[in-house]
Amino acid sequence: MDVFAAGAAIFSYVSNLQNPFQAPVNSTCLPPATTADWAALNQTVGGRLYPGRPWTHHCFSTFDGEPKEQDAEACAHVQKNFFDHFARADAFGSYSVQSYESCIATSEQCELNWLNPADPVAYGEAKHCKQGSVPDYYVDVKGQDDVIAALQFVKERDVPLVIKNTGHDFKGRSSAPGSLALWTHNLNSLKHEPEFVPEDCPSQPAENAITVGAGAIWQHVYEFTASHGLDIAGGADQTVGAAGGWLQGGGHSPLSPVYGMGADRVLQYKVVTVDGVPRTVNACQNPDLFWALRGGGGGTFAVVLEATMKVFPAKSLRVASINWPIDRENVKAMLPMVLEKMTGLASQGWAGYFTPSLGNLILINPLLNFKEAQDTVQPLIDLSVSLGGVSNVTEYPNFLTWFNDYAVGKSGQQDPVGLPHAFVSRLIPEKNHRTTESRAELLDALMNAYDNSDFFQLHMTMPFGFKDTDIKETSVNPIWRSTLYQVILVNVWMYDSTLEDKKAAYAKSTKAINYLRDVTPDSGTYHNEADVHEPSHEAAFWGENYERLLQIKEKYDPTRILDCWHCVGWKGPSSPRFKCYI
Repeated sequence: MDVFAAGAAIFSYVSNLQNPFQAPVNSTCLPPATTADWAALNQTVGGRLYPGRPWTHHCFSTFDGEPKEQDAEACAHVQKNFFDHFARADAFGSYSVQSYESCIATSEQCELNWLNPADPVAYGEAKHCKQGSVPDYYVDVKGQDDVIAALQFVKERDVPLVIKNTGHDFKGRSSAPGSLALWTHNLNSLKHEPEFVPEDCPSQPAENAITVGAGAIWQHVYEFTASHGLDIAGGADQTVGAAGGWLQGGGHSPLSPVYGMGADRVLQYKVVTVDGVPRTVNACQNPDLFWALRGGGGGTFAVVLEATMKVFPAKSLRVASINWPIDRENVKAMLPMVLEKMTGLASQGWAGYFTPSLGNLILINPLLNFKEAQDTVQPLIDLSVSLGGVSNVTEYPNFLTWFNDYAVGKSGQQDPVGLPHAFVSRLIPEKNHRTTESRAELLDALMNAYDNSDFFQLHMTMPFGFKDTDIKETSVNPIWRSTLYQVILVNVWMYDSTLEDKKAAYAKSTKAINYLRDVTPDSGTYHNEADVHEPSHEAAFWGENYERLLQIKEKYDPTRILDCWHCVGWKGPSSPRFKCYI
């Protein structure tokens, strides 16, 4: 069964459905603060403190052990839009990975059946809705004063703090039981600054740039830049936050071969550090923090309010859609040629996604003309056609036009949301492709990984051919510069799975990725899209940059107010906020 195909849905834009502020919920994870404390915080932030609720709670007749009325209309909305990226992004109590709404380790959850969200068995009278890992409260952040008030509150009351934008997070860093969340989703301003100079940096050249609020999502950023005739290196899913974990964690993009990573293009941040001080962060002000925020990870060093990034004149795209009948043997037939041509494709500016569950390799290129593009990929087209596929090269006038087709499945397809899963990944270096023997070894590892995964995909979105950067200016793991692609592997479980079922899914993912770890011992992985059980995660995520990042963490957040799983300087799994991880 193609479990990811089961997540397909029609995309539609909807409004957030959240209840107004109430007294603290009857939760076993209730933070150590009184009703009066929460009410005072609510007043301080202008009445924008709200109780967190799982998005699906409307369908249930109990919540945390107390009876409640089902809301049939709200439940129908959730069911209809269960796989809708925008609906999930706009609801505070929803996450792109359904399992991070729940407490995975204890099965305290409020989950619908993702194979059929309308299945009444999942939310019938015998089923109970639990708070899970959804934060007990959140502040709908409108500006720096809200952040300052929340930081002061969590320090005084010893309440865990998380930062959430859209919840498009594969490691659960924006959820935590018993926590207060800063919801930055509505800080979504967009501003074009054609001659931007970082503040107090008069020696810096003026750059064509845009400034985005912390809540801006890539769909809206791409629409904005296209309206100004511009391109930007951004994420591949519509609702990924542009200035959040994607950018602060490095940020790979379908345009990375041409423009580099997001961390290469950021010029300035506006942040609040945990001491409650608003700061401008760039190459001239707080340069150590600027370096850390260019690859060190989101939710770790400061609360980002906005970011300014370079943009470039828009280019047309040549797009190769290479297809074959969905079959394991066809995957095994296509992969050897893909591996043989991978270095050349990356050097010529090609980027894209190899997705066996779709029987598709989608490639985009803004550098080559149509004939050059056609000639480059013709051998792949010929092979796919010989297998029974229909493949071609087309042209798009700009990135947004292609991205809109990609988002709805007309030209490749973005990954679905709403499933629980054990996600792992690995960065595959160029050196593994240099000889016939090394490619054969890699092919064997890839096919073994494929055979042990519910979902398998190659992200050919690396900055391999991009040279317009000094890699020492960012904290991105240097391994990225010699990497050709990232492999992601996923195993899922059902909404009513036992703890043993979930452990089995994680174990299967570990087995799958170990085939690739074994043949790439000196490589690493992208910490935004990584195994939650990644061994030696500090080296795998940041390599030689980790020690300096840890020093900066000690300087700006010595008491670990901003703590998250496998982030720089995390407290470790014994902290109560991490009790839901297996």
